[in-house]
Formats: sequence, structure tokens, C-alpha cells
Amino acid sequence: MRSVLLALLPPLLLVLAGCSYGAEPAASSSRPFAPENTSAPASPDTWLSQVCTGLAPARTTTGPPESIAGQPAASKQLMLAYLDGRIAGLGRAADQVNAAGPAPVDDGQSATATAVDLLREQAATLSEERAALAAVPDNDPATIANQLQQVRANAVTTKASTLRDLASPAALVDEASEVPACEGLR
Repeated sequence: MRSVLLALLPPLLLVLAGCSYGAEPAASSSRPFAPENTSAPASPDTWLSQVCTGLAPARTTTGPPESIAGQPAASKQLMLAYLDGRIAGLGRAADQVNAAGPAPVDDGQSATATAVDLLREQAATLSEERAALAAVPDNDPATIANQLQQVRANAVTTKASTLRDLASPAALVDEASEVPACEGLR
């Protein structure tokens, strides 16, 4: 019996290896809001500190880059890099707010879900703009210029005041003004 099992082992291993050949791991996708922190609600100061720290990657103090005169392909690459950074920052911020769990207020999960959804929507908008710009051939300067103009007009820039409002449900506005991590969002 043992020799039969040993004889079957190599073909079985080949079959299993063949089944996984060429298989790609599942792509990670943004998950809808589901608080990662399911423990007891944090104190308002602790929660605000986590959220304000988590929102830092979404903060921007500048708008989209200007075009480089006479260099449409270089301008396109500059804008793509800007959009990549903004999309990644908004995604990290959404993940961090999600990880903080529900706000320690009445209907806190709804308040937090709204913030996470807003960040993810902004990232999705920028992803669409990025895809449209990336699709323009580098040897088509007129279309690049038009697309850059459209991206600039539609680019979502998350200003610090927007983040402050996002981080502070109405019931926590006073507490937010006393949390050091929220200072940068003023």
C-alpha cells in the first residue's frame, strides 16, 4: 500500500503544480466600509488622533502641475505622476480612517463610512482622469494639451479645511481643536 501511495505522489504533485501554473493571485480591491477596529469605541481624542493622522496622505497644498512649454509628453508624465500620488494618498487615507473604526458619537459608523466613501470617490475620480490621460498617445500634442486642461479642471484637490470637516463629525468639533494630530488639518 505504501509503495502504491509513493508511486502516485509524483504524478499528483505534477497535476497540482500544473493547476497553479499561470494562475495569478486575486487582485486586491478596495473594500467597502467595514470598520477594522471592532473593539469598544475609542475615546474622542484617541479616535480623532487616529483619523487626523490617517488623513495626512490625502492632504495637498498644491494643485496639479502646470504644463511644460513645448513639451507635451513631459507634461503628460508630470501629470500622471501627480495623479498617481494623489490616488495613492487618498487610498491610504481611506484605509486609515476605516481602520480607526466608527466615530465615538451617535451613528458613528455612518459618519465614518461617509468619510471613507468620500475619499474613495475622490480616488476613483482621479483614477478615471488618469486613465483618460494615459490613453492619449505621446505623439499627439494637441490631444495631450486638451486632456491636460480637462484633468486640471476636474482634478479633485483635498484641501486641509475639507479634511478638517471630514475628520470632525459635528459632535467632535470642539475636541478636534484640542488634538495635536488635527492641527495640520486647520
